[in-house]
Amino acid sequence: MRIVIARNEVTKQSILLAVAFFAVFSFAHKTDSLFVPPRPEKPLRYCEAAEKWIEYATHNPKLVEITDMEGIRMDLRYATFNNVTGHDMYCGIQRAFIHKDGLPKLKRVLSIIAKELPGYSLVIFDAARPMYAQAVLKQSVAGTPYSHFVSSGKTGGLHNYGLALDLGLADSTGNLLDMGADFDSFERCAGIVGEADALKSGRLTQQQIDNRNLLRKIMKRAGWVMLPSEWWHFNAFTRAYTKEHYPLFPM
Repeated sequence: MRIVIARNEVTKQSILLAVAFFAVFSFAHKTDSLFVPPRPEKPLRYCEAAEKWIEYATHNPKLVEITDMEGIRMDLRYATFNNVTGHDMYCGIQRAFIHKDGLPKLKRVLSIIAKELPGYSLVIFDAARPMYAQAVLKQSVAGTPYSHFVSSGKTGGLHNYGLALDLGLADSTGNLLDMGADFDSFERCAGIVGEADALKSGRLTQQQIDNRNLLRKIMKRAGWVMLPSEWWHFNAFTRAYTKEHYPLFPM
C-alpha cells in the first residue's frame, strides 16, 4: 500500500511539473497568454454619448467622415457588443471620422490598393474615438497587467485626436485577410514584437505574417506609422508631433 501511494504521489508531482513546464515555455512572455477582459454583467449601449459624439464630429470642420469613401467598408467593433469591453459604445452607429490632416494619407493608401490590389478594400475597425469611449476601454483592463496597452481616458491616445486608424485588409471576395489574431487581441503575437517567436511555436503561420506585412508596407508607403504591438493600428503622425500640434477631443 505504501508503495502504491508513493508511486501515486510521484505521478502527481510529475504531472504538476509537466503542467508548470508547459505554462512557462508555452507563454515565455507575460503577455503571451490568451487574456480577455472579463465580460460585464450588464452590457451597456452608450446611445446618448454616441449621438452627442456624432453631432460634434459632423459639425467639426477639422473632422472628415470616411464612412462612404470608395475602397472602404465599415466594421466598427465598438458599435457592437463584439469587442473587448463587452459594451456597445457607439450605439450601433457605423460612421467613422478622421482629422482632415490624415485624409491625404488615407487617400494615398486607397490609391495604392486600387492600382496594385484591384478589388481589395480597407476594413475600418475604429477611427476618431471620443474620450468617453477611451475611458470605457481603459476601465476594461484596469488592474490587469495589460492596462498599459490602453491609453488613458483622460490624456488619450492618437485616436482621440482623430489621427489613428484601426483597420484590416479584405481581398477581392470581401474576406478579411487572416492576420492570425483578432482586432484588439492582447496577445504578444498580435504585434510585430512577438511574431518571430509565434512563428517558431506555430502560433502564427508565415502566410499570416505575410498578410500583416502587406498591410504594413502599404500603410508605410502612404506615410502612416505602425504601432509595434498591434497589427491593425496605424498613426498619421508620431505621438510627440500629434500632442504638440493638435488638440485632444473635448468629449
